[in-house]
Amino acid sequence: MKISHICKKIKRLFHKYKTLLTYSGLAFLTVSNFYLRKDVLSLEVELQAIKSENKALIADMVYFNRSFEDFPLPVWQKVKRDGQFVMQYVNKAYYQKYLEPRGYSRYDYMGSTDFDIYDYKTASLFYARDLTLALDGDWKRFDESILDVQTYNRLKLDVIKWRIIERKDTLIYGMVVPEKIN
Repeated sequence: MKISHICKKIKRLFHKYKTLLTYSGLAFLTVSNFYLRKDVLSLEVELQAIKSENKALIADMVYFNRSFEDFPLPVWQKVKRDGQFVMQYVNKAYYQKYLEPRGYSRYDYMGSTDFDIYDYKTASLFYARDLTLALDGDWKRFDESILDVQTYNRLKLDVIKWRIIERKDTLIYGMVVPEKIN
């Protein structure tokens, strides 16, 4: 058979079943579109739930920030994300005592880890203690120290830390206290 003869047969076959081929393709696209819309709708519902939860978390954080903003002792809040403890909040006392002398703003620390702000030895110790607290859950008092950027001596700190699990997040709160609590 010649190629032209085969082409003519295919052309006749297509003309004979043109309507069937067109509508079967259209039916396939319609069914596919239905399932895609269903998936998009479920994603939109999930997105709205996440947005709502995010608004609630922001409201909680604003309340927390207002509660401790003028508190005279340094206070902070971290959240555990992907195996790291990310700073979410430091109050004014923390900023003035520990960040300002290092040349950092509060916003340099928020969204960062201790390793971004403190020396490796200090950050490693903070991480180990935060991890212990995240797993254990009981409030704890720690003797900690940080490097004083002006004298290069280690400053001893008496720190109280506690954990709260809220909306599947592990939050670590901390406060530097002026004297030891027995």
